Amino acid sequence: MRNKLQYSLLFFVFILSVFLSGCADSETASKNPNKENSNHAAPPVEQKADQPKEAVPEKNVPTVSKSDKKLIPAVIVKNIDGDTVEIKFNNRIEKVRMLCVDTPETHHPRLGVQPFGPEASDYTKKILPVGKKVEIEPGIGDGRDKYGRLLAYIYVDGKMFNKMLLEKGLARVAYIYAPNTKYVDEFYAIQKKAQKKGVGIWSIENYAQEDGYHSDKSTNNQPSKTPSKNIGGGSFQNNPSDDKETNLNCKGKIKGNANSHIYHVPGGNYYDAAKDNIVWFCSEKDAQDAGYRKSKR
Repeated sequence: MRNKLQYSLLFFVFILSVFLSGCADSETASKNPNKENSNHAAPPVEQKADQPKEAVPEKNVPTVSKSDKKLIPAVIVKNIDGDTVEIKFNNRIEKVRMLCVDTPETHHPRLGVQPFGPEASDYTKKILPVGKKVEIEPGIGDGRDKYGRLLAYIYVDGKMFNKMLLEKGLARVAYIYAPNTKYVDEFYAIQKKAQKKGVGIWSIENYAQEDGYHSDKSTNNQPSKTPSKNIGGGSFQNNPSDDKETNLNCKGKIKGNANSHIYHVPGGNYYDAAKDNIVWFCSEKDAQDAGYRKSKR
């Protein structure tokens, strides 16, 4: 009897354990329905909206270069002088004055024909002949000078003609007015190279200056009748045709040009270029008291 009771108890424990084990497996399966696929790769996790994404270059977006210019196709219809031509564009004819450069005159009513004026004019006719296709980059702002001429940079065969004139020593950098200062630094760098080579207008000492061209025809060759005050206490009379230096006690300081009455400070762009007919001043005030004005560069 006791043995039967023991066997019954053991059987009940066995059945209970089997039942409890089945319930545990069922609960686990319900919590992990994909258990049978656990050996497969997990599905990709969806990216959150606020999660940063890897930058991807945009397609078909044009790259704008700093060198991009708004160029207008045109045709040369007439040569006037070294820095002025007539062009046809947009079905109209315009007289164009090249920006920021100045060539010597060829038919000025007062100055007449200046040295290297004909050479500059001939060079322009050669590179920009009538019928030549060019491109123009108009100036910023009003875009015209007081004579109504269109102010622009001219490009021929992909190169700016304004720069070509400077390279040949057939023009000087001039008439720099804001906002048309885009290429000024480049222009001065080109001009400096031409000065060092001594080509064209730079082959004549003191001819091309900040305020224009000074040839024998446009310069008064008579001694000045009004003596200027000398810093040493005396006075001097200057002959614009000679190459003498005055007031050497202050040499190496403020350099004045007796032709133009412009003075230059050490380190200025034209300080070394002015070599003849020099008046030395010990200070800028002395130069100003003598009637000289300071160089703009």
